[in-house]
Amino acid sequence: MVKVDFEGYFNRLIDLSADQFQYQAIVRAVKHYTDRKAKSLQTFKVEEWAEELKGIRRAALDKMDVYISQAIKAMKEQGMNVYLAKDGDEANRLILKMIGDEKEIVKVKSLTSEEIELNEFLEEHGIKAWETDVGAIVLQLLKWKPSHPTGVSITVPRQRAAEAYSKLAGRELPPEPRELVRFAKEFVRRKAMEARVGFSGANAIAADTGLIYILTNEANDRLVTTLPDKHIVLAGIEKVMPDRYTCELYAKVIPVYATGGATVTFMSTIGLSRSNDIERVLVTPASGPSEIDVILLDNGRSDMLVDPDFREAFTCIKCGGCLYTCPVWNVVGGYYGEHGPYMGGFGTPWTLFTRGLEATATQAFTCTLCGRCKDVCPMGIDIPRMVLKVREKLARKDIIPPQLKALMGNVLTYKSAYKPATA
Repeated sequence: MVKVDFEGYFNRLIDLSADQFQYQAIVRAVKHYTDRKAKSLQTFKVEEWAEELKGIRRAALDKMDVYISQAIKAMKEQGMNVYLAKDGDEANRLILKMIGDEKEIVKVKSLTSEEIELNEFLEEHGIKAWETDVGAIVLQLLKWKPSHPTGVSITVPRQRAAEAYSKLAGRELPPEPRELVRFAKEFVRRKAMEARVGFSGANAIAADTGLIYILTNEANDRLVTTLPDKHIVLAGIEKVMPDRYTCELYAKVIPVYATGGATVTFMSTIGLSRSNDIERVLVTPASGPSEIDVILLDNGRSDMLVDPDFREAFTCIKCGGCLYTCPVWNVVGGYYGEHGPYMGGFGTPWTLFTRGLEATATQAFTCTLCGRCKDVCPMGIDIPRMVLKVREKLARKDIIPPQLKALMGNVLTYKSAYKPATA
């Protein structure tokens, strides 16, 4: 059970709010995002695409067991090994067994691995897991929390990023993004060439074909998923989508809401490599990994899916677009939330189901219930309503900030100023 320390948590947030380096980094990140997003929305029919994706995602909720079974069958038919993990412990043990005797692996797109604390688990077993995204490497070196689900280091000041990379390089690197990215490129290419095991998450999995979609701007996905001889994939079951059309619709929507940019530079569809160039005889694998192991992670997701108060959160595409409008995130960044990678208001139900009620206590009472997150969510998820539901659960267990409890009296009769939109 997680010990809830409201006073310590809120004192840390107050201290963080005084960090001018982080504050300026947040201001710059939000401005760059907002400017790019406005241009993208004017150029493409992104809002129409988002509305269509929302409809498909919501309609799929009642059929997820069918789609998951279909995806497993399709992936196995390609020659991939597929496993279902009920929780993080089971997923970690599976991954450790798959890695075997190797002492280093390279990773890409690994938010779900942060949920199960994979890096820490592997380190306890003598295995170093190297991140390969420019920002993820910075966080790994600094041992900081992610700033954002799709831009993990966007609130890290360039000066601190330079300090981290300088230690890794063994020489002083200037706080200039171009120079830091140039060093990261050399480092990642070398590590990918040396590693025998590559690890990735998944942005989406097409149930009809079993193809795994990975979206990046840095091209590190191409290195991690093709050069090592073994590729391990960890994906939450919510990543399964009905078909390729839905996955590609998702690929058109998420860049705008995640980064503000109209597109991603690289979209890979992963399957076991094969060739039929000699007399049309199918041979697998070809130039890619000899083995692909896929772990589909539950870890509370099935419970979320059947909970009428929270099942809507299952449609979340983890773009993090809501955070750019959040008044709290704009002050403290990724430290809005203590447990796990799912920060902010949108992360409250995800923390609830992946970490437990006590773990979400401080996060739930950080929210201002302003409703801005719902206004910009491409999936239309009513996040403030879910935050209130979590608070209600906490209040029933008498887990509530002492100061608020004194003000509210009977916490179960408390009415927020937030009013859900009516039809």
